[in-house]
Amino acid sequence: MMKKLTAFLLLLFVSNILSTNLFAQETSSRHKAFKEMKLNFILDNTEMSKEEVEHFQCVFGSFEDKYHSSVWIKERQIKKKIQKSFDTINAQSASSYINDYHVLEKLGISLRNERNQKLLEKINAKEVLNILNQEQLFDREMLKRIRERENKKKKKEEAIKEYL
Repeated sequence: MMKKLTAFLLLLFVSNILSTNLFAQETSSRHKAFKEMKLNFILDNTEMSKEEVEHFQCVFGSFEDKYHSSVWIKERQIKKKIQKSFDTINAQSASSYINDYHVLEKLGISLRNERNQKLLEKINAKEVLNILNQEQLFDREMLKRIRERENKKKKKEEAIKEYL
């Protein structure tokens, strides 16, 4: 039993080191994979002409990259900082986080509006509305998958605790 525990802890340690070293690369590749999945989901569930698809892909790719770097990453950094220091945060820092987060939310809304206006330049309004609907459906599906993965992870951790 001691050998299994040692092997398990060694495996955790090595995987933690590897994941830390590859985090920057992994984030970029995960974003690319996520963007590709979202693009394919939307294209599979909409009916656009070849020209509309080309326009959509150009606008979509540009928007997703800009939103990811300008809003998503920064919001995530703020959330992590808050989680780490929540119990000890002072009022001034809390207020600063609230303001910073609000600025990012406004930027995100502005970027989405800009994207939608660009889409409307070459795609009819009903199809743009369908694109926005498909985007929401995709986000819901991804959230569902994340929750299912977290539940599986919790069950696995509980099984490991019972085993040890």
